[in-house]
Amino acid sequence: MEKFDEYARLTLERNWKGICELNGVPYDTFGTRKEINILPNHLQPEEIVFALSSGMMSQTETSNALDFGTNTWLAVLTSERFLFLDCALLSSSVDVQSVRHDRVQAVSSSQGWVFGKIMIDLGSRMIVVDNCLKASVGVFSDLGNKWLSVRVSKASVATHALVESPLDKLEKLGKLLAAGIVTEDEFNQAKTKILASL
Repeated sequence: MEKFDEYARLTLERNWKGICELNGVPYDTFGTRKEINILPNHLQPEEIVFALSSGMMSQTETSNALDFGTNTWLAVLTSERFLFLDCALLSSSVDVQSVRHDRVQAVSSSQGWVFGKIMIDLGSRMIVVDNCLKASVGVFSDLGNKWLSVRVSKASVATHALVESPLDKLEKLGKLLAAGIVTEDEFNQAKTKILASL
């Protein structure tokens, strides 16, 4: 991903304003100052923050029973997950939702006249963060989809490397024989094992 090292440096410095500036969006702390202050407590070691946005989310199964209706949440896109934080108004309790990237199918955004919204598609349900700063939602969804694409590509390459066909193995074995790295007997023994596995 572009600017990966810069995101890593700014995360290490806990410079959330710098991350917003890097993304070309205003630093929005409306209703989420407490959440921004506790964000470092909820990050894993070496987890990198790519984007932040403040917005409204309805109460979910993970919300406190005393939370009614809609609350202001901090939505954070990191290298590991989508993280959502909501601090209680009169206490130190925090609602946390964390969604690993491998559960996400797509990230979408919608921009209205004044505000925008972020939609994270989990297949079985949709997480919607509404009334976000209009400028932040497009960046959040673009970066989310780019990072998901990078992770899928890496996983695909790793899977392909693990699943080597018998023909690939025979071809490599032939190259080893031609280069003189294995003897004719070693080649024949390995070839027999590969053919027997078919």
